[in-house]
Amino acid sequence: GAHRATGTGRSRWRSALPWAILVLALVSWGIALPTLDSAKVSQFGLLASGSPALLVSILLVVVGFAAAVRRGQVSAATAATIAMVIVQRATVSIATAVPLYSWTYKHLGVVDYIATHGHVARGVDIYQGWPGLFAATAWFSKISGVAPMTIAHWFTPAMHLMLAGLVIVMARTWGAPPLVAVSASFLVESLNWVGQDYYSPQATALVLAIAVLIVAGLCRDRPVAPWLIVLLFSGITITHQLTPYWLLLATGLLAITRRLRPWWLPGVLMAIAGGYLLLNWHVASQFTLLSLNPVANAQSNIATTGSFGQIVTSRIVRALSVGLWATAAVSAVVERRNRRPVLARLILAFSSFILLGGQGYGGEAIFRVFLYALPGCALLVAPLAVRMVQAKFLARGVATVALLVAVAASAQGYYGGWFANRMTKDQVEFSEQLLERAPYPSYLTVAAPVWPERPLGRYVDFARFKAGYDYPMVYAAKLVGSHFDTDKDYEAFTHLITDRAGGPTYLIISQQMEIYDTYFGILPPGALQNLRDRMLKDPRLTVVFNTGEVIVFETAPTLPNSSTAPAASGTAAK
Repeated sequence: GAHRATGTGRSRWRSALPWAILVLALVSWGIALPTLDSAKVSQFGLLASGSPALLVSILLVVVGFAAAVRRGQVSAATAATIAMVIVQRATVSIATAVPLYSWTYKHLGVVDYIATHGHVARGVDIYQGWPGLFAATAWFSKISGVAPMTIAHWFTPAMHLMLAGLVIVMARTWGAPPLVAVSASFLVESLNWVGQDYYSPQATALVLAIAVLIVAGLCRDRPVAPWLIVLLFSGITITHQLTPYWLLLATGLLAITRRLRPWWLPGVLMAIAGGYLLLNWHVASQFTLLSLNPVANAQSNIATTGSFGQIVTSRIVRALSVGLWATAAVSAVVERRNRRPVLARLILAFSSFILLGGQGYGGEAIFRVFLYALPGCALLVAPLAVRMVQAKFLARGVATVALLVAVAASAQGYYGGWFANRMTKDQVEFSEQLLERAPYPSYLTVAAPVWPERPLGRYVDFARFKAGYDYPMVYAAKLVGSHFDTDKDYEAFTHLITDRAGGPTYLIISQQMEIYDTYFGILPPGALQNLRDRMLKDPRLTVVFNTGEVIVFETAPTLPNSSTAPAASGTAAK
């Protein structure tokens, strides 16, 4: 009796161990949170500059997950997956005042236009042609009273919670047992370094794509609600430009290999995607739609050599990506030797590579290849990971260490560009005021990336006046890499803005541009300060707004009156 009581006590202690580790992880995360907003700018990102407790919390979640898998506790493994969403993704919303990434605000501008006018502005830009997310946001904001900015700010953790649940269901429909299904979801959540989880059509389309793959898993042997695939695919088609074509490749290969019923379903999906592309051909034809150079298509859209921290982060995520793909391939071999079907999972894991044969997607195709491959790779890797964690000491130790290293690498990839991509509330508010109050027509131009441009629906008027009214001047003047320490470079820059016809130019320089452009190597350190100093002495330019964070020059000879000048919360230049 005493022996049984002792065994029961040990069993309870071991069962409680994963939960205790997860509690410690959340406590560590809570310690880190108050310090993140004041973290000093670092070229290595938030993990290097913020509290070490953030990285500790992420790694503790990994240990808690491994302990849960070791003991076969599905509920604890599920809790670890949710905890990973909290410590990695909720941090983005809690540690910031406004959404990350300057390009998020372009999306909010489309939402504002639809909410104001009740329709899209066809032909203005590509965002107006694929308005699924934006129209849904405008509708939801209207009926709920929640501001679109708030929706965008909390979009990341909400999206990941949905994604985590859907991946579990997808894995189950493709034959994975519960613990393996949860493990696949954990891998997707902990290894997604791409950062395509902000308020965007891509993030929305990925969630809907996993829903498509859930129904496809049910249609392996016989048609089960194929109309639901058509409905979901239609939603994806009006939301994002690239995701439908990956799904066409995946479903087409599944149908050809008789892993999807009915066989004609990909043809219907192709008609939907092709028809919608033709409907928006006047916009889509402005971009390169077909590029048969896989090497060029696989190159990043970051053409410059960034800071040392950016280079290190880039190499880390490249190694992680190659490692995951290699592990998925090895897992497929192991599964096949164990006489388990792997063809469908191989299609889901590697079909996205075919995209590189025909499209570069503006230099972002390689990032989307990893993003689309991640769920399928997780389906392949999860069974091997579970077996290794549940094996003897050596295999268990190797698997746990490998997972810790991989998750730490993914976290560095995710947070490495934190300071470059972080927006401030003051910047966003001023951008809105400038767009709302600037005289029409005029040019609202940034000296260099990055800026929360086009946050309001009024951007449509300016875009109709001039499509590139806010195009970064260092790109327009082909002065990437310039120090602006010579008269030649300065005159080449100012010539473009002083000779513009149709209206004045408001040229914006911010501290955030200095951080972003230095991080990605677009401009060397001090270049924007040199440009700013020269412009302050240029009689052709007038300062209309100046704080420590943002300065705005105007090409008009006099200050605009109060009805057209943006309101300044800081010190206006005399």
